[in-house]
Amino acid sequence: MINLKAGVLAVAAALSMGVAVAQEPVDPQPAQPLTYSHPAYHKVTPEVAKQMMNEGVVLIDVREADEFAEGHVKGAVNVPLSTFKPGMKLEAVPNLESKVLVQCKSGVRAEKAAKMLVESGYKHVYNAYGTSQWKVEPLVK
Repeated sequence: MINLKAGVLAVAAALSMGVAVAQEPVDPQPAQPLTYSHPAYHKVTPEVAKQMMNEGVVLIDVREADEFAEGHVKGAVNVPLSTFKPGMKLEAVPNLESKVLVQCKSGVRAEKAAKMLVESGYKHVYNAYGTSQWKVEPLVK
């Protein structure tokens, strides 16, 4: 609840200062605005992410193990954000040139993970937002 409240306050503050806050193409919106920008980083809707997975791109779910166990996208690999380190290589995606999808609950932690992966040398990182927006198929346990 604190993160949601902080996100609402951040949006309200931005709006009161005349700063435009972009709406994401998902429902519900992420818990806070997603602002990271880098040529190697992209945001994709769950529908596009599903197509990418069908083409062999690995989806990394960065939620904690207990959250992952409550329900996740079929085929996702759990690598909690708390285990991310600068310069890391994902065991499931060791090639820095490979595309990698990251996901959390709403897209905020996925953005943090994506930033760390880009800073670690990954060239094609895609934020697939969160399981709260994943409506293309049921989550599995």
